Amino acid sequence: MKKILLALTLAAVTVGVITPAYADDHHHPVCHKVKVHHHWEKRCH
Repeated sequence: MKKILLALTLAAVTVGVITPAYADDHHHPVCHKVKVHHHWEKRCH
């Protein structure tokens, strides 16, 4: 019984840690260099 509770707690903590970082990532424009016609362009999305 304790193992299940521990697993659930661990899962909740993991999700709690990952979710804000993942959401934060999507709020800021992500810029990266893309090669377009033999030159580099900065694309943000």
